[in-house]
Amino acid sequence: MWKVSGVTDAGTDTTQAANDYNVCFKCHASNPNRTDSAITRQITQTNTLMEFGYSAISRHPIITVGKNKHVPSLKIPLTVNSTITCTDCHNSDPASAVKGPHGSIYRPLLKYNYETQDFTGESEFAYRLCYECHSRDSILDDQSFPFHSEHLEHEVPCSACHDAHGVDSAQGNQINNTHLMNFDINIVQQNPDTGKREFVDMGTYKGKCSLLCHEIKHTERTY
Repeated sequence: MWKVSGVTDAGTDTTQAANDYNVCFKCHASNPNRTDSAITRQITQTNTLMEFGYSAISRHPIITVGKNKHVPSLKIPLTVNSTITCTDCHNSDPASAVKGPHGSIYRPLLKYNYETQDFTGESEFAYRLCYECHSRDSILDDQSFPFHSEHLEHEVPCSACHDAHGVDSAQGNQINNTHLMNFDINIVQQNPDTGKREFVDMGTYKGKCSLLCHEIKHTERTY
């Protein structure tokens, strides 16, 4: 138990935070002053408690373990039953003299670099934050998704499709927003023929997309 106040998993105030995320939630859960997102998402989310919550459609495992039980890219000792902390991602960069989650050269206060700009060439540095937990070799070998390497080769950033925190169940659904799917609408456009901009989960390692990205139309494209 920490000797500092916080916000519990249930969204109530506490005088003694049990975890680091309880401290973070004081400003990053239900904050009426936070109304936008750094990335223009299909679903706009500003409440991190809901993104990581027990009922989230998909989530990185902060409050509890993740929803996806098939993540071959995880690096040892991580498993699908592991949890991580906010400071595993949001922390001072390794070269910084300032230590803690509010001192870093990498936006937004990240421990390592994480590119979100379109037409970013894939490299270990570009997505170093992701590659801390997910094997770069596994991602480029398409072990979890048969077109990961193709997307990265065509300079589509991870963030074009994946929302790093998670997807709030009040706004997302179990068909379109599993696997942290929440499109950056500045990169991923509507398919001009169908009017759709969607991912559909069709089961383990199966899905389909209808959208327009880099002028390439995906019309019910399955994998």
